[in-house]
Amino acid sequence: MENNTIEKLDKISDIWNNFILEYKFCNNKIKFTDEIKTNYFGDILGYFHDTFSLISNIPKNSANSTKFSFYISFLQAIYVQQDFVEELLYIFNCNKNKSDLKNDINYSKNRDIRNELIGHPIRKINGKFISSALFSYHSKDDEIEYLRYHIDNNYSFEKVNIKTDDVIKRHINFLDTYFDLIIKKLESILIKFKKQIEVLEENILVQDFETLLKIISAYFEKFLESDFIYDAESLKIIYSKTHEHERYRYFIENFHSSLKEYIFYTKDDIDIFTSKKESNFSEIEFPIIPITKRPNKEDVSYHYELGKLSTKRNFPDFNFFSSLLKSKCNNSEVLVELEHMERSLHNDIEYYSSYKYLRYLLKN
Repeated sequence: MENNTIEKLDKISDIWNNFILEYKFCNNKIKFTDEIKTNYFGDILGYFHDTFSLISNIPKNSANSTKFSFYISFLQAIYVQQDFVEELLYIFNCNKNKSDLKNDINYSKNRDIRNELIGHPIRKINGKFISSALFSYHSKDDEIEYLRYHIDNNYSFEKVNIKTDDVIKRHINFLDTYFDLIIKKLESILIKFKKQIEVLEENILVQDFETLLKIISAYFEKFLESDFIYDAESLKIIYSKTHEHERYRYFIENFHSSLKEYIFYTKDDIDIFTSKKESNFSEIEFPIIPITKRPNKEDVSYHYELGKLSTKRNFPDFNFFSSLLKSKCNNSEVLVELEHMERSLHNDIEYYSSYKYLRYLLKN
């Protein structure tokens, strides 16, 4: 199977996972029914990958039984992939149906071969014999040969030879045509989504906080799952406390800056998916920076302790890891936050507001 074709399928999968599944704005543009919300879309993509080898790995110098087994799996895999493409076109609202596919020779010719050989090798209508199509014992490695008797030919014997490469080329052309159509539809959704989040970006500091949260919940909800207590109700409570203590003010400021950063990287991803920008991550050469120690100062790291405190713990565990941190730093503000966290082990809002401010204090 052509790598380019597989890459197109992977692109559809990536856009699905990163945008269609995650944002209501995007999934409202397709047929995102309860059935499609299940993992059956993922099963379709998995089936494609699992059956590509059945289409491309042609056995050489094999016995007739192996050849027949290959012909059946080869033609059936193509047939099922055609059905799955039809389903993908339906899911993504591409305005294509089976009638349109039947007018595509890359679809209809391969489907007719499969139906004659696999679907109805002996065909009768109301008991009347119409045709038979049976594999020949003399096929070459690069072709499918079968023996055909049909009423249209007065049941005269016909030997039919089909090059497997021709079948594969038609199928690749079929997949490429409709994968391209699906990708074009997905890119149009991403472009509209980018415009929507650019409006959000312009209003981060303009809208009042509650309105901002409503906009995020409606159009950019994945961001609200990116950190602890980023749910709307918790954020409203924290915002109401910004005049009570610096920790709450810092939390909201950090929320704003994180939102800007998240929008930036989301737009960047959209530009890559829509070919407005190439990903050059693998080409980046990171410079080697010599590390020099500051004279007369010990290097102190808080990563271990902060990592342990990032998830709420029972009191003995919290006491142990916070004591380790206190042994390294006796800054009064740091101690206040650790004490506040200890008192708030059963209050997510207070605990994580303090934790985030604690990280800021230690960093600075």
